[in-house]
Amino acid sequence: MEQQFTSIWWYFAVMLPIIFLATFLAKKIKFFRKIVEAEQSERFEALDGLRGFLAMGVLFQHAVQNYEFFQTGVWVITDARFYRFLGGEAVILFFITTSFLYWGKLLANSPGAEMFRLYKSRLLRLAPLYLFAGFIVGLVALFNTGFEVSSIGALFRDIFYWLTLGLKTIVSFNGYYIIPINAGIHWTLRYEWAFYLILPLIALLYKNKLGKVVSVGVLIVFLLLPDRGYWAIFLFGILAAYIVHYHPTVALFKKYPWSGVLPLLGLITVYLIQYKPYSYPQYAISMLVFLCFVYGNNLFGLLKIPAAKFLSTISYSIYLLHGIILYFVLHGVNRLYPITSLSPWAYWLVVFLAAILLIIISAITYRFIEHPFIQKIKGAKKEPMPVAVIDRVI
Repeated sequence: MEQQFTSIWWYFAVMLPIIFLATFLAKKIKFFRKIVEAEQSERFEALDGLRGFLAMGVLFQHAVQNYEFFQTGVWVITDARFYRFLGGEAVILFFITTSFLYWGKLLANSPGAEMFRLYKSRLLRLAPLYLFAGFIVGLVALFNTGFEVSSIGALFRDIFYWLTLGLKTIVSFNGYYIIPINAGIHWTLRYEWAFYLILPLIALLYKNKLGKVVSVGVLIVFLLLPDRGYWAIFLFGILAAYIVHYHPTVALFKKYPWSGVLPLLGLITVYLIQYKPYSYPQYAISMLVFLCFVYGNNLFGLLKIPAAKFLSTISYSIYLLHGIILYFVLHGVNRLYPITSLSPWAYWLVVFLAAILLIIISAITYRFIEHPFIQKIKGAKKEPMPVAVIDRVI
């Protein structure tokens, strides 16, 4: 029975109608139609079309983890190979994307003199929705504790930790375990923010040969930390930036239609050789897959369709809010009928409905929470226009 719940076919059964919904919204809503049409001219168009599928992959991993949580009462990373792969590979490609884009900017024009703009851009891009999601999580935690505050000091400490925007990761709020509420996704922002903080320092060091040696030393220090496995992902993104910097085009992916098979083979290889995510072989192969997308591979046109562009546009909302939506939907259903008694098709039907709700809510939060601050990054504009890829990626 467990295998039936974690069959890979549930992914396609849920994802295909989601693509149709995303296509409909991308074409029928004027605001998103403008963004999708404008993205066709982006340099990294294929890469930018990938992010929505990555964010949805994390949703599927946590859908399986939620099912197991209702069964055991313990929140742990799922051992279901396919769904663990979806979430783990998504995080790896997100980290590679971050370091690739920003190190590429360093190679192009050295952002050392733009330190203030970098931090302002990241704050405006990441903070508003993060604080919105954190407010919801905190409110749920307070509700589940009957709004009884056991310690004012501890509560203010928890609020302060949320205000660090992920630099300090917490697992409880007001003494209530919050990981099942938002699927614990805020842990990745700690690494994102740390990378943004050290990037200007490295950029300043990078101006001369001695500084370059010191900057390499700084990166090596991060590889000596206990969680060096995660930091290493950023180094593969940096390596990808060097490769693209010195070899900006590779005709293979645009000359031969069959080249779309290459990143698929890479992903299948990772899946076959790596049962659990986060290892150096996985990083290396993932970087090669990533480069396929950078050089224009669009998976036989999949990453260029309106649905891909739409899902990528709202991917940050999908990523931050999917755990919360799953929590509300699954616990709501559980009050009416035990989740543990649902058949596989019934459970995945519930997940499908949660995914639809997530897409709709994410479109709303992007429009009214994310986009106004994205506009501030670019400067005030009368008409809603898309922001450059470097400011859209998580």
